[in-house]
Parts: sequence; structure tokens; C-alpha cells
Amino acid sequence: MAVSSPSAVGRVWQYVWDPQRRLAAVGVALAAIGLIAFGVYASVSGPPPLQEAVVYFDTDATKAQKDAVRAACPTVGKARQEPPDRNNLATSRVYPLRYNVSEATTEDRASLYACIYRQPGVRGVNQETQGQ
Repeated sequence: MAVSSPSAVGRVWQYVWDPQRRLAAVGVALAAIGLIAFGVYASVSGPPPLQEAVVYFDTDATKAQKDAVRAACPTVGKARQEPPDRNNLATSRVYPLRYNVSEATTEDRASLYACIYRQPGVRGVNQETQGQ
């Protein structure tokens, strides 16, 4: 009866588990397990990403129209209007109205969007999630 040689996996296992390399193999395995555990922990722990609804206005919308939308649709349920930016960036002037909808229900968002779309000068609403 002929003795078969070990498979490629068997040869790698024998090489790695050799007494001279065993300590390094265990160290590498523990490091890999630690990295995987840290990745899972970092993904699961911490607050959920911020979800914002950003109101887009027509290019000819006036400041009064933008302020009217802010006054007419302040907060619906857990969809909270964010305070106006206090800087002079171009993005703050173009998109002056944002809502935090991270904890809002579907009904809250639907009511908010309906209120926003009833206002003159509104082009649309885009929902953005930080980190995506």
C-alpha cells in the first residue's frame, strides 16, 4: 500500500504548526481575532449616523420664501428642524433649511415633506445620511 503525500492544506498546516513557528502562528491568529472583534465593536457601538432632510429651493426663491418655509414647518413628531447655520458659506445660503430625521417615523417624515412641498419656492427635499 502506497503512502499518499499530504494535501496542500495539510502541508501548510504542518509548516505553520511546527514547534518553531507555533508561537508566531498563535500570535497572528490572536491578532486577527482581535481585529475582527474591534471591527464588530466599532460598527455596533456608538450613535447611529445622522440622517438629514435638506430642503432645495428654486433658484429664484426669495429669502422671505425660505423663512416662510422655516416658520410654517418647524418640527413634526421627531423630525426636528435644525437651527440656521451661522456662517457665510455658499452651501448654507443655497440649502438654508435642514431637518434631523434620524429618529423620525415614516409618518413624521411624510407629514414634514407634505408641509414643505405646500410652500412656494420649494423644489424638493433630499434625505442624506452621514457616512454613506
